[in-house]
Amino acid sequence: MEFSVIILIGYLTKKFFERDTGKILSKLVVNFTLPAAIFYSFSTSRFHFSKFAFTATGILSNLLLIFLAFLFFSRIKDPRVRIPIILSFVGFNTGLFMYPLAESLWGEASVVNFALFDLGNSFFIFGVGKAVAEQNKKGILKVFTFPPFLFLLVGITMNSLKVVPPGIVLDVARTIKNANAFLVFFLVGYYLSFRSVYEKFRLILMAGLVKYAAGLLVALIAVKIFSLSSFEEMNLFLSPLLPSAIMTLVYSVEKGYDAELASGLITFFTIVSTSIIMAVNYTWG
Repeated sequence: MEFSVIILIGYLTKKFFERDTGKILSKLVVNFTLPAAIFYSFSTSRFHFSKFAFTATGILSNLLLIFLAFLFFSRIKDPRVRIPIILSFVGFNTGLFMYPLAESLWGEASVVNFALFDLGNSFFIFGVGKAVAEQNKKGILKVFTFPPFLFLLVGITMNSLKVVPPGIVLDVARTIKNANAFLVFFLVGYYLSFRSVYEKFRLILMAGLVKYAAGLLVALIAVKIFSLSSFEEMNLFLSPLLPSAIMTLVYSVEKGYDAELASGLITFFTIVSTSIIMAVNYTWG
């Protein structure tokens, strides 16, 4: 897939860039490309809020995963290692990973489903994730000054009021957001260190086992509880099994944690989630 090629480009070319390139690119992502991607997606799609199952699943998935993250990994003494692992349990990568993949596999209807899941997911990424990264509970309140979350609220409000942004606004947002996927996956490759992944593979594998076991549990319960069509059930089942949010890496870079470990976690989880999605798409009813 395209994202693996971009990760490879970032990995192979990082030696040609200055040392602080990663921090500069992460600031571009947080303040420009990611807000534009969120705003464009939420202001141009039509949501059916009756599908509360997806939003509820997004909330419950995060609550369980965050609880397990602190239960299993809070005893790691080094915050440079502990925080990226805990962050990898906070939020799912819907906007950058699942939106384009879902549209290519199942069409626009599936994007709406995952966007509704993202309503319950986004607060954890931009609020709880920020608090974890800063090791300060008050960081949750900073979600309301965080550009991606602010543009999320604007997009949802405009969508619910059926307000269509002017064409020039959408054109600018689309142009900026088109750079988002490249910058983010380039950052993954830029900070990827196979030596670091190899040295910490047991830790990454343990995190993966906990994350996907919990995700599978939530997925099975959600499909059992909510009454949906077979297509919607498939989307709902996959939602708690998505890879970690890219903000795991962005926060780690901003706060000086182990960015190589964060990149390794994201890369490993992205590979696992992609395999699960393809298998489910091939075998589902």
